[in-house]
Amino acid sequence: MRLCSAFAVLFSNATHAQSRPAPAADRPQVKNRMNFVGIQVRGFSWVDEGVDQVLDNLQKKGDVNTIWAYTFSYGEARLRKNGPIPLPDHGKPGDTIAGGALYDYDPKYFRNTILKDFRCDVYGNFNVIEAVAPKAHDRGMDFFAWDLNNPGAGLNRTIPNYVEVSEIDLYGRRTASPCFNNPDYRAFLSGKVESLLLGYPDLIDGIAWGSERTGPFENLVGRMVPATCFCQFCRAKAEDRGVSVSRAQAGYRELEQLFRAAAADEPNADGYFVSFWRILLRYPEILSWETLWTDSYQELEAQLYGEAKALAPEKPFGFHIMQSFTFSPFYRAEEDYTKRRNFADFLKPATYNNAGGPRMAAYLNRLSRTIFHDAKPEDFNDFYYRIMGDPQAPYDQLATTGLTADYVARETKRAVEEVAGMVKIYPGIDIDVPTLTNAKIPEKRTAPDDVHKSIRAAFSAGADGVVLSREYAEMWLANLAAAGDALREVFAEKPHA
Repeated sequence: MRLCSAFAVLFSNATHAQSRPAPAADRPQVKNRMNFVGIQVRGFSWVDEGVDQVLDNLQKKGDVNTIWAYTFSYGEARLRKNGPIPLPDHGKPGDTIAGGALYDYDPKYFRNTILKDFRCDVYGNFNVIEAVAPKAHDRGMDFFAWDLNNPGAGLNRTIPNYVEVSEIDLYGRRTASPCFNNPDYRAFLSGKVESLLLGYPDLIDGIAWGSERTGPFENLVGRMVPATCFCQFCRAKAEDRGVSVSRAQAGYRELEQLFRAAAADEPNADGYFVSFWRILLRYPEILSWETLWTDSYQELEAQLYGEAKALAPEKPFGFHIMQSFTFSPFYRAEEDYTKRRNFADFLKPATYNNAGGPRMAAYLNRLSRTIFHDAKPEDFNDFYYRIMGDPQAPYDQLATTGLTADYVARETKRAVEEVAGMVKIYPGIDIDVPTLTNAKIPEKRTAPDDVHKSIRAAFSAGADGVVLSREYAEMWLANLAAAGDALREVFAEKPHA
Protein backbone atom coordinates (compact mmCIF):
# COMPACT_ATOMS: atom_id res chain seq x y z
CA MET A 1 0.00 0.00 0.00
CA ARG A 2 1.30 3.43 -0.95
CA LEU A 3 2.80 5.35 1.94
CA CYS A 4 0.56 8.05 3.35
CA SER A 5 0.67 10.22 6.42
CA ALA A 6 -1.19 12.74 8.47
CA PHE A 7 0.96 15.37 6.81
CA ALA A 8 -0.41 14.49 3.39
CA VAL A 9 -3.98 14.86 4.61
CA LEU A 10 -3.28 18.10 6.47
CA PHE A 11 -1.49 19.84 3.64
CA SER A 12 -3.77 18.52 0.91
CA ASN A 13 -6.74 20.00 2.73
CA ALA A 14 -4.85 23.28 2.97
CA THR A 15 -5.03 23.67 -0.79
CA HIS A 16 -8.82 23.96 -0.63
CA ALA A 17 -9.22 26.40 2.23
CA GLN A 18 -7.48 29.49 3.49
CA SER A 19 -6.99 27.94 6.91
CA ARG A 20 -4.51 29.41 9.33
CA PRO A 21 -1.25 27.40 9.14
CA ALA A 22 0.15 25.62 12.16
CA PRO A 23 2.90 27.53 13.97
CA ALA A 24 6.40 26.68 12.82
CA ALA A 25 7.16 25.27 16.27
CA ASP A 26 4.52 22.56 15.72
CA ARG A 27 6.26 21.22 12.63
CA PRO A 28 9.03 18.63 12.54
CA GLN A 29 12.42 20.18 13.16
CA VAL A 30 14.12 20.60 9.81
CA LYS A 31 17.89 20.87 9.53
CA ASN A 32 18.21 24.09 7.55
CA ARG A 33 21.68 25.31 6.67
CA MET A 34 22.61 28.84 7.70
CA ASN A 35 23.62 31.15 4.82
CA PHE A 36 22.21 28.74 2.24
CA VAL A 37 23.79 28.96 -1.22
CA GLY A 38 22.55 26.40 -3.73
CA ILE A 39 23.23 25.80 -7.40
CA GLN A 40 21.62 23.52 -9.99
CA VAL A 41 23.96 21.13 -11.81
CA ARG A 42 23.17 18.98 -14.84
CA GLY A 43 24.37 15.41 -15.14
CA PHE A 44 26.65 16.06 -18.09
CA SER A 45 28.60 18.72 -16.18
CA TRP A 46 29.90 16.11 -13.73
CA VAL A 47 30.70 13.70 -16.55
CA ASP A 48 32.35 16.22 -18.89
CA GLU A 49 34.33 18.32 -16.41
CA GLY A 50 34.88 15.84 -13.60
CA VAL A 51 33.29 15.87 -10.16
CA ASP A 52 36.28 17.42 -8.38
CA GLN A 53 36.69 20.21 -10.93
CA VAL A 54 33.02 21.16 -10.77
CA LEU A 55 33.02 21.14 -6.97
CA ASP A 56 36.16 23.29 -6.98
CA ASN A 57 34.49 25.86 -9.23
CA LEU A 58 31.30 25.90 -7.21
CA GLN A 59 32.91 26.15 -3.80
CA LYS A 60 35.91 28.36 -4.53
CA LYS A 61 34.39 30.69 -7.11
CA GLY A 62 30.70 30.68 -6.22
CA ASP A 63 30.86 30.14 -2.43
CA VAL A 64 28.27 27.38 -2.91
CA ASN A 65 27.50 25.15 0.06
CA THR A 66 24.55 23.12 -1.27
CA ILE A 67 24.51 21.15 -4.52
CA TRP A 68 21.19 20.79 -6.33
CA ALA A 69 22.13 17.83 -8.52
CA TYR A 70 19.68 16.63 -11.13
CA THR A 71 18.59 13.16 -10.06
CA PHE A 72 15.82 13.17 -12.65
CA SER A 73 15.77 15.21 -15.83
CA TYR A 74 13.20 15.66 -18.57
CA GLY A 75 16.09 15.98 -21.04
CA GLU A 76 19.83 16.58 -20.91
CA ALA A 77 20.99 19.16 -23.46
CA ARG A 78 24.67 19.96 -23.79
CA LEU A 79 25.41 23.44 -25.13
CA ARG A 80 27.05 24.59 -28.36
CA LYS A 81 29.33 27.57 -28.95
CA ASN A 82 26.95 29.03 -31.53
CA GLY A 83 23.75 27.56 -30.13
CA PRO A 84 20.70 29.38 -28.71
CA ILE A 85 22.28 28.93 -25.28
CA PRO A 86 26.00 29.55 -25.93
CA LEU A 87 28.61 27.29 -24.37
CA PRO A 88 30.49 29.36 -21.75
CA ASP A 89 34.17 29.07 -20.82
CA HIS A 90 33.86 25.56 -19.38
CA GLY A 91 32.16 22.30 -20.31
CA LYS A 92 32.03 20.44 -23.61
CA PRO A 93 29.74 20.94 -26.62
CA GLY A 94 27.34 18.19 -27.56
CA ASP A 95 23.83 17.13 -28.47
CA THR A 96 20.50 16.81 -26.70
CA ILE A 97 20.00 13.42 -25.11
CA ALA A 98 17.13 11.66 -23.42
CA GLY A 99 16.17 12.27 -19.82
CA GLY A 100 15.34 9.97 -16.94
CA ALA A 101 16.84 9.04 -13.57
CA LEU A 102 20.55 9.68 -13.04
CA TYR A 103 20.73 7.29 -10.10
CA ASP A 104 20.07 3.62 -9.39
CA TYR A 105 16.78 2.80 -7.69
CA ASP A 106 15.15 -0.26 -6.17
CA PRO A 107 12.18 -1.42 -8.32
CA LYS A 108 10.16 -2.12 -5.17
CA TYR A 109 9.38 1.59 -4.85
CA PHE A 110 7.61 1.51 -8.22
CA ARG A 111 5.52 -1.64 -7.94
CA ASN A 112 2.30 0.42 -7.84
CA THR A 113 2.89 2.19 -11.15
CA ILE A 114 3.30 1.25 -14.80
CA LEU A 115 6.36 3.56 -14.92
CA LYS A 116 9.15 1.25 -13.81
CA ASP A 117 12.00 1.53 -16.31
CA PHE A 118 13.26 5.12 -16.46
CA ARG A 119 17.00 4.93 -15.76
CA CYS A 120 19.01 7.25 -18.03
CA ASP A 121 21.94 5.19 -19.30
CA VAL A 122 23.65 7.62 -21.69
CA TYR A 123 26.48 8.09 -19.17
CA GLY A 124 26.96 4.38 -18.65
CA ASN A 125 26.60 3.39 -15.00
CA PHE A 126 27.20 6.93 -13.71
CA ASN A 127 25.19 7.41 -10.50
CA VAL A 128 25.14 11.10 -9.61
CA ILE A 129 24.32 10.49 -5.95
CA GLU A 130 27.12 8.02 -5.31
CA ALA A 131 29.61 9.97 -7.44
CA VAL A 132 28.98 13.45 -6.04
CA ALA A 133 27.43 13.31 -2.57
CA PRO A 134 30.41 11.75 -0.70
CA LYS A 135 32.85 14.24 -2.21
CA ALA A 136 30.49 17.13 -1.47
CA HIS A 137 30.18 15.98 2.15
CA ASP A 138 33.96 15.75 2.46
CA ARG A 139 34.06 19.46 1.60
CA GLY A 140 31.36 20.36 4.11
CA MET A 141 28.74 20.80 1.39
CA ASP A 142 25.19 19.44 1.36
CA PHE A 143 23.72 17.35 -1.45
CA PHE A 144 20.11 17.96 -2.51
CA ALA A 145 18.33 15.77 -5.04
CA TRP A 146 16.92 18.10 -7.72
CA ASP A 147 13.83 16.25 -8.96
CA LEU A 148 12.68 18.33 -11.92
CA ASN A 149 9.55 17.00 -13.59
CA ASN A 150 9.03 19.32 -16.54
CA PRO A 151 7.17 17.89 -19.52
CA GLY A 152 9.42 16.53 -22.24
CA ALA A 153 8.34 14.91 -25.50
CA GLY A 154 11.43 12.72 -25.39
CA LEU A 155 10.21 10.96 -22.25
CA ASN A 156 7.19 9.65 -24.18
CA ARG A 157 9.63 7.87 -26.48
CA THR A 158 12.22 6.65 -23.98
CA ILE A 159 10.25 5.67 -20.87
CA PRO A 160 7.93 2.70 -21.41
CA ASN A 161 4.26 3.58 -20.75
CA TYR A 162 5.03 7.27 -20.15
CA VAL A 163 2.62 8.30 -22.89
CA GLU A 164 -0.13 6.42 -21.03
CA VAL A 165 0.00 8.91 -18.14
CA SER A 166 0.02 12.02 -20.32
CA GLU A 167 -2.72 14.62 -20.40
CA ILE A 168 -5.42 14.55 -23.07
CA ASP A 169 -6.21 17.86 -24.73
CA LEU A 170 -9.43 19.43 -25.91
CA TYR A 171 -9.31 17.46 -29.15
CA GLY A 172 -8.63 14.05 -27.61
CA ARG A 173 -4.90 14.06 -28.34
CA ARG A 174 -2.19 12.87 -25.98
CA THR A 175 0.32 15.56 -25.01
CA ALA A 176 3.88 15.61 -23.66
CA SER A 177 2.64 16.64 -20.19
CA PRO A 178 1.79 13.99 -17.58
CA CYS A 179 -1.54 14.26 -15.77
CA PHE A 180 -1.39 15.06 -12.06
CA ASN A 181 -4.61 13.10 -11.49
CA ASN A 182 -3.34 9.92 -13.13
CA PRO A 183 -2.75 7.39 -10.30
CA ASP A 184 0.19 5.78 -12.09
CA TYR A 185 1.95 9.12 -12.45
CA ARG A 186 1.27 10.06 -8.84
CA ALA A 187 2.62 6.69 -7.68
CA PHE A 188 5.69 7.22 -9.88
CA LEU A 189 6.44 10.60 -8.28
CA SER A 190 5.88 9.19 -4.79
CA GLY A 191 8.16 6.27 -5.63
CA LYS A 192 10.96 8.63 -6.58
CA VAL A 193 10.73 10.42 -3.23
CA GLU A 194 10.86 7.08 -1.40
CA SER A 195 13.70 5.75 -3.55
CA LEU A 196 15.78 8.84 -2.78
CA LEU A 197 15.14 9.16 0.95
CA LEU A 198 15.09 5.44 1.77
CA GLY A 199 17.58 4.32 -0.85
CA TYR A 200 20.25 6.92 0.02
CA PRO A 201 19.59 7.94 3.64
CA ASP A 202 23.20 8.92 4.36
CA LEU A 203 23.91 10.71 1.08
CA ILE A 204 20.86 12.88 0.39
CA ASP A 205 20.46 15.91 2.66
CA GLY A 206 17.25 17.25 1.12
CA ILE A 207 15.01 17.29 -1.94
CA ALA A 208 14.18 20.18 -4.25
CA TRP A 209 11.13 19.39 -6.37
CA GLY A 210 9.92 21.21 -9.46
CA SER A 211 7.51 21.02 -12.37
CA GLU A 212 7.20 24.10 -14.56
CA ARG A 213 3.56 23.81 -15.56
CA THR A 214 0.56 26.11 -15.80
CA GLY A 215 -3.12 25.36 -16.17
CA PRO A 216 -5.35 25.34 -19.26
CA PHE A 217 -6.45 28.98 -19.01
CA GLU A 218 -2.93 30.34 -18.59
CA ASN A 219 -1.62 28.04 -21.32
CA LEU A 220 -4.22 29.32 -23.77
CA VAL A 221 -3.79 33.00 -22.90
CA GLY A 222 -0.03 32.89 -22.70
CA ARG A 223 0.97 30.27 -25.26
CA MET A 224 -2.08 29.37 -27.38
CA VAL A 225 -1.89 25.76 -26.20
CA PRO A 226 -5.20 23.83 -26.36
CA ALA A 227 -6.81 23.18 -22.99
CA THR A 228 -6.13 20.04 -20.95
CA CYS A 229 -6.75 17.64 -19.27
CA PHE A 230 -9.80 15.63 -20.28
CA CYS A 231 -8.65 12.14 -19.33
CA GLN A 232 -10.93 9.78 -17.41
CA PHE A 233 -9.46 10.81 -14.06
CA CYS A 234 -9.91 14.54 -14.62
CA ARG A 235 -13.42 13.97 -15.94
CA ALA A 236 -14.31 11.97 -12.84
CA LYS A 237 -12.89 14.67 -10.58
CA ALA A 238 -14.90 17.31 -12.44
CA GLU A 239 -18.08 15.31 -12.02
CA ASP A 240 -17.41 14.99 -8.28
CA ARG A 241 -17.15 18.79 -8.16
CA GLY A 242 -20.27 19.32 -10.22
CA VAL A 243 -18.36 20.81 -13.14
CA SER A 244 -19.75 20.03 -16.59
CA VAL A 245 -17.04 18.53 -18.80
CA SER A 246 -18.91 19.28 -22.02
CA ARG A 247 -19.47 22.93 -21.11
CA ALA A 248 -15.82 23.36 -20.09
CA GLN A 249 -14.81 21.97 -23.48
CA ALA A 250 -17.27 24.20 -25.31
CA GLY A 251 -16.02 27.26 -23.45
CA TYR A 252 -12.38 26.56 -24.21
CA ARG A 253 -13.21 25.98 -27.88
CA GLU A 254 -14.88 29.39 -28.10
CA LEU A 255 -12.00 31.04 -26.28
CA GLU A 256 -9.48 29.44 -28.61
CA GLN A 257 -11.49 30.56 -31.64
CA LEU A 258 -11.51 34.13 -30.29
CA PHE A 259 -7.75 34.14 -29.81
CA ARG A 260 -7.16 32.68 -33.26
CA ALA A 261 -9.25 35.49 -34.71
CA ALA A 262 -7.11 37.95 -32.76
CA ALA A 263 -3.94 36.38 -34.12
CA ALA A 264 -5.33 36.89 -37.62
CA ASP A 265 -6.26 40.52 -36.80
CA GLU A 266 -9.88 39.93 -37.69
CA PRO A 267 -12.15 42.89 -36.85
CA ASN A 268 -14.28 42.54 -33.72
CA ALA A 269 -17.22 44.94 -33.35
CA ASP A 270 -17.43 44.67 -29.56
CA GLY A 271 -13.69 44.52 -29.00
CA TYR A 272 -11.63 41.52 -27.99
CA PHE A 273 -11.65 42.09 -24.25
CA VAL A 274 -15.44 42.45 -24.16
CA SER A 275 -15.77 39.28 -26.24
CA PHE A 276 -13.35 37.50 -23.92
CA TRP A 277 -15.35 38.54 -20.86
CA ARG A 278 -18.62 37.52 -22.53
CA ILE A 279 -17.29 34.00 -23.06
CA LEU A 280 -16.25 33.77 -19.40
CA LEU A 281 -19.75 34.86 -18.32
CA ARG A 282 -21.33 32.32 -20.65
CA TYR A 283 -18.99 29.53 -19.59
CA PRO A 284 -17.93 29.85 -15.94
CA GLU A 285 -16.69 26.27 -16.35
CA ILE A 286 -13.58 27.73 -18.03
CA LEU A 287 -12.27 29.00 -14.71
CA SER A 288 -13.67 26.00 -12.84
CA TRP A 289 -11.52 23.77 -15.05
CA GLU A 290 -8.49 25.96 -14.41
CA THR A 291 -9.13 25.67 -10.67
CA LEU A 292 -9.48 21.90 -10.94
CA TRP A 293 -6.10 21.68 -12.69
CA THR A 294 -4.37 23.97 -10.19
CA ASP A 295 -5.85 22.19 -7.18
CA SER A 296 -4.72 18.84 -8.59
CA TYR A 297 -1.17 20.14 -9.04
CA GLN A 298 -0.94 21.58 -5.55
CA GLU A 299 -2.64 18.58 -3.93
CA LEU A 300 0.06 16.40 -5.48
CA GLU A 301 2.81 18.66 -4.16
CA ALA A 302 1.24 18.52 -0.70
CA GLN A 303 1.08 14.74 -0.91
CA LEU A 304 4.76 14.47 -1.83
CA TYR A 305 5.71 16.82 0.97
CA GLY A 306 3.71 14.81 3.48
CA GLU A 307 5.29 11.56 2.35
CA ALA A 308 8.78 13.05 2.57
CA LYS A 309 8.14 14.34 6.09
CA ALA A 310 6.90 10.92 7.18
CA LEU A 311 10.12 9.33 5.89
CA ALA A 312 12.72 11.92 6.89
CA PRO A 313 11.19 14.81 8.85
CA GLU A 314 14.55 16.45 9.48
CA LYS A 315 15.49 16.74 5.80
CA PRO A 316 14.35 19.86 3.91
CA PHE A 317 11.81 19.32 1.14
CA GLY A 318 10.85 22.33 -0.94
CA PHE A 319 9.73 23.61 -4.30
CA HIS A 320 10.89 25.65 -7.27
CA ILE A 321 8.32 28.19 -8.51
CA MET A 322 8.65 29.12 -12.17
CA GLN A 323 9.18 32.74 -13.16
CA SER A 324 5.80 33.13 -14.85
CA PHE A 325 4.25 33.78 -11.45
CA THR A 326 6.02 37.16 -11.39
CA PHE A 327 4.70 38.10 -14.87
CA SER A 328 1.19 36.72 -15.02
CA PRO A 329 -1.47 38.14 -12.68
CA PHE A 330 -3.50 34.98 -13.34
CA TYR A 331 -0.72 32.59 -12.36
CA ARG A 332 0.27 34.76 -9.40
CA ALA A 333 -3.28 34.43 -8.04
CA GLU A 334 -2.88 30.64 -8.11
CA GLU A 335 0.60 30.51 -6.59
CA ASP A 336 -0.54 31.82 -3.22
CA TYR A 337 2.30 31.89 -0.68
CA THR A 338 -0.17 31.87 2.22
CA LYS A 339 -1.28 28.42 1.00
CA ARG A 340 2.10 27.16 -0.16
CA ARG A 341 3.66 27.78 3.24
CA ASN A 342 1.53 24.89 4.53
CA PHE A 343 3.39 22.25 2.53
CA ALA A 344 7.03 23.23 2.07
CA ASP A 345 10.21 23.68 4.08
CA PHE A 346 11.63 26.11 1.54
CA LEU A 347 10.60 27.82 -1.68
CA LYS A 348 12.78 28.95 -4.56
CA PRO A 349 10.98 31.69 -6.51
CA ALA A 350 12.62 32.14 -9.91
CA THR A 351 13.55 35.83 -9.77
CA TYR A 352 15.69 35.93 -12.91
CA ASN A 353 16.01 39.66 -13.55
CA ASN A 354 18.27 39.75 -16.61
CA ALA A 355 16.34 37.12 -18.54
CA GLY A 356 13.19 38.58 -16.99
CA GLY A 357 13.27 41.62 -19.28
CA PRO A 358 12.92 39.71 -22.56
CA ARG A 359 10.57 37.22 -20.91
CA MET A 360 8.29 39.95 -19.56
CA ALA A 361 8.26 41.69 -22.94
CA ALA A 362 7.29 38.40 -24.58
CA TYR A 363 4.45 37.93 -22.06
CA LEU A 364 3.10 41.44 -22.69
CA ASN A 365 3.21 40.70 -26.39
CA ARG A 366 1.19 37.51 -25.86
CA LEU A 367 -1.42 39.42 -23.84
CA SER A 368 -1.70 41.84 -26.75
CA ARG A 369 -2.37 38.91 -29.06
CA THR A 370 -5.15 37.48 -26.90
CA ILE A 371 -7.28 39.15 -24.21
CA PHE A 372 -5.85 42.66 -24.74
CA HIS A 373 -5.75 42.53 -28.53
CA ASP A 374 -7.57 45.87 -28.65
CA ALA A 375 -4.30 47.51 -27.60
CA LYS A 376 -0.57 47.24 -28.11
CA PRO A 377 1.81 46.34 -25.26
CA GLU A 378 3.06 49.91 -24.96
CA ASP A 379 -0.56 51.07 -24.49
CA PHE A 380 -1.15 49.02 -21.33
CA ASN A 381 2.46 48.81 -20.15
CA ASP A 382 2.05 51.26 -17.24
CA PHE A 383 -1.28 49.76 -16.19
CA TYR A 384 0.29 46.30 -16.14
CA TYR A 385 3.17 47.52 -13.95
CA ARG A 386 0.70 49.03 -11.51
CA ILE A 387 -1.39 45.89 -11.07
CA MET A 388 1.76 43.77 -10.66
CA GLY A 389 3.36 46.33 -8.32
CA ASP A 390 6.64 46.28 -10.22
CA PRO A 391 7.59 49.38 -12.26
CA GLN A 392 10.16 48.58 -14.93
CA ALA A 393 11.46 50.00 -18.21
CA PRO A 394 9.10 50.89 -21.08
CA TYR A 395 8.03 47.93 -23.19
CA ASP A 396 10.35 48.73 -26.08
CA GLN A 397 13.37 48.72 -23.74
CA LEU A 398 12.63 45.64 -21.64
CA ALA A 399 14.46 43.14 -23.81
CA THR A 400 17.70 45.12 -23.86
CA THR A 401 17.72 46.39 -20.27
CA GLY A 402 16.36 43.40 -18.39
CA LEU A 403 14.67 43.90 -15.03
CA THR A 404 16.32 45.78 -12.21
CA ALA A 405 17.72 44.35 -9.00
CA ASP A 406 14.72 46.01 -7.33
CA TYR A 407 12.59 43.33 -9.00
CA VAL A 408 14.56 40.69 -7.09
CA ALA A 409 14.12 42.64 -3.86
CA ARG A 410 10.37 43.19 -4.32
CA GLU A 411 9.62 39.57 -5.17
CA THR A 412 11.79 38.35 -2.29
CA LYS A 413 10.15 40.73 0.16
CA ARG A 414 6.68 39.67 -0.97
CA ALA A 415 7.55 36.01 -0.49
CA VAL A 416 9.15 36.55 2.92
CA GLU A 417 6.18 38.54 4.19
CA GLU A 418 3.54 36.11 2.93
CA VAL A 419 5.16 32.93 4.26
CA ALA A 420 5.42 34.69 7.65
CA GLY A 421 8.43 32.72 8.83
CA MET A 422 6.83 29.35 8.05
CA VAL A 423 9.32 28.37 5.34
CA LYS A 424 12.71 29.50 4.07
CA ILE A 425 12.87 31.69 0.97
CA TYR A 426 15.77 31.09 -1.44
CA PRO A 427 15.28 33.33 -4.51
CA GLY A 428 16.87 32.20 -7.76
CA ILE A 429 19.70 34.53 -8.81
CA ASP A 430 20.08 35.05 -12.55
CA ILE A 431 23.53 34.05 -13.80
CA ASP A 432 23.40 33.78 -17.60
CA VAL A 433 19.82 32.47 -17.62
CA PRO A 434 18.80 32.15 -21.30
CA THR A 435 15.62 33.73 -22.61
CA LEU A 436 14.92 31.62 -25.71
CA THR A 437 12.37 34.19 -26.86
CA ASN A 438 13.70 34.23 -30.45
CA ALA A 439 13.84 38.02 -30.34
CA LYS A 440 15.19 39.88 -33.35
CA ILE A 441 16.93 42.47 -31.20
CA PRO A 442 19.93 41.98 -28.87
CA GLU A 443 18.76 40.88 -25.43
CA LYS A 444 20.16 41.57 -21.99
CA ARG A 445 23.10 39.38 -20.99
CA THR A 446 24.42 38.93 -17.48
CA ALA A 447 27.44 40.92 -16.29
CA PRO A 448 29.30 40.47 -12.97
CA ASP A 449 27.83 43.69 -11.58
CA ASP A 450 24.30 42.40 -12.30
CA VAL A 451 24.99 39.32 -10.20
CA HIS A 452 26.45 41.38 -7.37
CA LYS A 453 23.45 43.72 -7.25
CA SER A 454 20.90 40.90 -7.39
CA ILE A 455 22.46 38.98 -4.52
CA ARG A 456 22.63 42.05 -2.32
CA ALA A 457 19.04 42.90 -3.24
CA ALA A 458 17.82 39.43 -2.25
CA PHE A 459 19.45 39.48 1.17
CA SER A 460 18.47 43.08 1.84
CA ALA A 461 14.85 41.99 1.32
CA GLY A 462 15.12 39.21 3.90
CA ALA A 463 16.11 36.14 1.88
CA ASP A 464 17.23 33.13 3.94
CA GLY A 465 19.62 32.11 1.18
CA VAL A 466 19.87 32.01 -2.61
CA VAL A 467 20.03 29.51 -5.44
CA LEU A 468 22.47 30.47 -8.19
CA SER A 469 20.47 29.88 -11.35
CA ARG A 470 19.61 28.55 -13.80
CA GLU A 471 22.33 25.96 -14.44
CA TYR A 472 26.05 25.77 -13.72
CA ALA A 473 26.48 24.58 -17.32
CA GLU A 474 25.22 27.95 -18.63
CA MET A 475 27.29 30.21 -16.37
CA TRP A 476 30.41 32.09 -17.35
CA LEU A 477 32.98 31.64 -14.61
CA ALA A 478 33.47 35.40 -14.14
CA ASN A 479 29.78 35.72 -13.28
CA LEU A 480 29.95 32.73 -10.94
CA ALA A 481 32.95 34.32 -9.23
CA ALA A 482 31.03 37.60 -8.91
CA ALA A 483 28.35 35.68 -7.02
CA GLY A 484 30.95 34.29 -4.65
CA ASP A 485 32.44 37.72 -4.01
CA ALA A 486 29.02 39.21 -3.27
CA LEU A 487 28.07 36.34 -0.97
CA ARG A 488 31.26 36.60 1.04
CA GLU A 489 30.63 40.33 1.44
CA VAL A 490 27.04 39.77 2.59
CA PHE A 491 27.94 37.02 5.05
CA ALA A 492 30.84 39.03 6.45
CA GLU A 493 28.48 41.93 7.13
CA LYS A 494 25.69 39.73 8.45
CA PRO A 495 27.05 36.30 9.37
CA HIS A 496 23.64 34.89 10.21
CA ALA A 497 21.77 36.20 7.16
